[in-house]
Order: sequence, then C-alpha cells, then structure tokens
Amino acid sequence: MTLPRALAAAVLIGTAFVSAQPAQAAVPDLQLVSKTVGPASTASQSGTAECPLGNSILGAGGEVTGGRGQAGLSTYTQIEREWGSARADEDADGTANSWSLTAYAICSSDPIRQSLSQFSANDSAAEKAVTVRCPAGTVTTSAGASVSDGGNLVLDDAFPSADLTSVTVDVFETQAGRTDSWSAIASARCGAALPGLQRVAATSATDSATNKSVTATCPSGKKVVGTGHEIANGKGQVLLDDVVPSADLTSVRAEAFEDQDGTTNNWSITAYAVCANA
Repeated sequence: MTLPRALAAAVLIGTAFVSAQPAQAAVPDLQLVSKTVGPASTASQSGTAECPLGNSILGAGGEVTGGRGQAGLSTYTQIEREWGSARADEDADGTANSWSLTAYAICSSDPIRQSLSQFSANDSAAEKAVTVRCPAGTVTTSAGASVSDGGNLVLDDAFPSADLTSVTVDVFETQAGRTDSWSAIASARCGAALPGLQRVAATSATDSATNKSVTATCPSGKKVVGTGHEIANGKGQVLLDDVVPSADLTSVRAEAFEDQDGTTNNWSITAYAVCANA
C-alpha cells in the first residue's frame, strides 16, 4: 500500500532482549508467505496464508488495501500449526470502495511451537482487554489477536511484552457500538527462545493527524520472526489498517486511519518487530 509517510515523523525506537539458549546459530529456513483476497466491496473479508509442508508458523500479519478508515483489521493471528489468518471488516455504514486483504505467515523449519489463546469475558462491554502468558521457561515469537465476531469492533492493541513472555490484546467497539455479546482473544506462539531473540518497537508522532504509519526495524544480522502493534488513545475511532512484515523480513510496518468523522484525540501507533538471528 502506497501512502504518505510525512505523518510518521518523530519515530521513537526501543528494544528489549531475551536471553536465548540456542541449539543453532540462526533461525532455519525463515520465509514470508502471503495470501490476498479481493478486491471487493463486502462487509467482511478473511484470508489464510499457509506455510510450506514441513514448516511451522512463528508469526502473522495483515494488510488492508483501500480501506482508508472505512475497513479495518479485526484479526491477525497464528493458527496451530501452519497457518496465519487475517480478517477485516467494513465500518457500520459500509463503503462502496473496493478493498482487499492480505494475510501473512512467517514460517520456519524451527521445531514445532505451541499456540496458546486466552479469551476475554463474553458480554456487551464496550472494551475488552485480555492477556495470554506462555508457560514458564518459554517465550512467544509474536502477538496474535482475534474477535469472536467481526463488525463494529476495532483491534486497538496486540503486542508481546518486553520480555516476550505474554501477549496483550485490547479491542474497542466503534462509535456505532454493539448491543450483543462478544469477546476478544489474545494468542501467543510459545516455545524455547530463538537465538538472539529480541523485541524492537517504533512509535509514530502523537497528534490528531488522520492517518499514521511507522516501521520497526531489526538490528543488522537479524530478521523478523513476529509482529505486533499498539494504538494509543484511539478509543475505537482509529481503525487498524496494516501490520506488515517487509518482504525481506527486516522490518514491520504498522498503519492506522481515523474513522470517517475523525477524532480530536491526539493518538499514536507503535509497530513491534520480534527479531532473531538469521
């Protein structure tokens, strides 16, 4: 997706390291797989990217092309054991624009890891936050998030903790709201620490600009094995557009748009890249 980058100024970079006990010097057979559906003008689109036979998934991502605040990601998550799934939904009044969705899977022949999920309460509260934790002695390679049913929901946050032992997800209802019950799901891909594993973060400017994009880049010699994002002070009025690993797996870009009537809130978006030796 080609969009202005002038609004992504004042990028702040932060890193957190996880001590690794590698059985190998680098992540083996690391590759990015994608699957695009659309373009179409439909209330919802979903897609699944599948790792090659014999490989398993480390992380996932999603990209909406043509949504521009009227269609946003509600899901990007790892599915046991080989699939990365993404879903996007139009807002309450829909759009006549054609838009497409791309699901991403980051794959490797690294030994099979465990996908764990935690559900929030299932009720009609306007916001749901939930955290899933890896078993003791293991860490996650990525964040994953989904909702029990799409539509009028905004995926605000899905990010791995600084020590990569947990994933936190936060979901808001849109301004249109919902009266039925729904839940948010946080997912983690847990296992032994990969060699050189660390989390890198980059945060956009904090202001009321209509859209923002920011990129977190792995240090030299490392590649992306997982993703995540965080929208600060969007409060259901900022739709997640993209959480995209670069084709060469050196960075993760996160992008979001305000909804149709905008917001006066000052908000920002953070991209997370989970990196390992490659």
